[in-house]
Amino acid sequence: MDITTEQIDAWKTEHGTIFKVTPAPGVVIIYKPLSRDLYMEIMAKQMEGSMEDPEVDTVKLCVLNDVAEDLFQTRGGLATVVYEEIMKNSGFTVIESEEL
Repeated sequence: MDITTEQIDAWKTEHGTIFKVTPAPGVVIIYKPLSRDLYMEIMAKQMEGSMEDPEVDTVKLCVLNDVAEDLFQTRGGLATVVYEEIMKNSGFTVIESEEL
């Protein structure tokens, strides 16, 4: 499915900032960053043990465009790569630090 400018604009209106990542040839993923509320919800589900695979489940909650249902199972590393991008663009990693 081609992603239209109108769809991108609608996602931006709904979610604010969105990102595009191409983790493998022919695979395009559009995602929203994690909000603090969604992050806390995910953490609570992890604590209660109701998330089978926290990385995959987090990615699925953030991906906006249609992807193959089994994409993150058939390509073992994709969930981790996309998860790391989501976390980075959600402010969960340090972009730059220096000793003063």
